[in-house]
Amino acid sequence: MARLKLERRRAIFDWSLRIGFAIVLLVAWELSTRAQSRALAAPPSEILIAFWELTFIEGVIFSETLVTARAFFMGYGAAIAIGLLVGMLMGRSRLAEYVLEPYVTLMYALPSIALIPVLVIWFGINDRIRIVLVILASVFPIIYNTATGVKNVDEELVEVGKSFCATRRKIATSIVLPAALPLIFAGLRIGLSHALVGVIGAEIIVVITGLGGLVIRYADNFQMANMFVPIIFIATLAVLITAGMNRFQTVFRRWEVQDE
Repeated sequence: MARLKLERRRAIFDWSLRIGFAIVLLVAWELSTRAQSRALAAPPSEILIAFWELTFIEGVIFSETLVTARAFFMGYGAAIAIGLLVGMLMGRSRLAEYVLEPYVTLMYALPSIALIPVLVIWFGINDRIRIVLVILASVFPIIYNTATGVKNVDEELVEVGKSFCATRRKIATSIVLPAALPLIFAGLRIGLSHALVGVIGAEIIVVITGLGGLVIRYADNFQMANMFVPIIFIATLAVLITAGMNRFQTVFRRWEVQDE
């Protein structure tokens, strides 16, 4: 009981420090920007007003968030499917690893934004280029981590499965994949951050729509308070998706332990 109270006090103290530090930052921001031109900086009070107007009065933020979220989830979902499939293949087949590894390493190291001119020529300026850029930005860390996790699976576990006459598919889904999950989830997290960079980069540089498009349009017009509103939504979207990923991993681990 005493330990529980101590943990609660520590939690309250930690959160008090965080909230207090945030308040100090906001006050300092407010005071430091009041005397400056609104074309160069915006105080938090004006950003709050812009947030209310763009979100609940004009409604532009919600519509553009749906545009960004749709491209993100379509591209990232495709990247997960491709990444797991190719990663499993590279991890279990020496021939596939020998053929594909140089290209995966090259594309992993190459910034996907560098491919934008080529993608514009191939796909044009439309929604497809956003989805393709999300896939290219996120699929290679998923492939790399999945292949690494699969290769590091204890071969004794695989031999046990073979001794029970398990098929290759059964061994892959019941033994190899669960054993490789820690590295797979690490790849999914890295791919998640890259996917967000990909979709926002495409919106800022190419299509000028979605949340990234709002940022660049408001910046071009020196509407600094408005510019921060989509940035806040981008950060919120990133936090929510990451929290969802962490929650999914936690639930999956609990299910795996109960199943065992």
